[in-house]
Amino acid sequence: MSDNLVSVKTLDKEQLKHATIFSGISPKAMRRVFAAWCIFCVVVAIIVVMAPDLSQVFQLTVSGVLIAFTLAMFGQSRIAEGWPAVLSSDNEICVIRDPQKREFICVPVSLVTAAEPALIKPNKKALALMLDTQRLSENDVTTLNQAVWPRDDRLLALAHFISRDKACRKINSFLS
Repeated sequence: MSDNLVSVKTLDKEQLKHATIFSGISPKAMRRVFAAWCIFCVVVAIIVVMAPDLSQVFQLTVSGVLIAFTLAMFGQSRIAEGWPAVLSSDNEICVIRDPQKREFICVPVSLVTAAEPALIKPNKKALALMLDTQRLSENDVTTLNQAVWPRDDRLLALAHFISRDKACRKINSFLS
């Protein structure tokens, strides 16, 4: 039995940019959302400027609020790396532990036996990465219990912006 197959890793922006995202928000989706937001802001600004009988103070207030929200979105959006929940990087499958710190619990691909739809009580749709428990050491189980939803035999992650069945199919095809 080998020690430390399960590890907690902090991935940098470049690693996230090149990772395969199975669940969560990919960088491409983040760019699309931000572009749609910018187009929305331009349309609203044009409507407000062209509308008759609106004061200049109101027009400037609306423009200022749109600019402030756009800057806040840009500052928090992580357009380059997205907000992944489950990804593959460097022959490992990783599940998010702390999104702000880009911290993941990672396991070697060979340790994952399957991905299955799951439910985190009371009603959160998730997916479970089933692990080969015979290969897990006590240290691995301790690390698994540092996950957001701790389990001794699997890693759980929310299914974000993709159906959990589709995410499981993507992971299972990646595993084979």
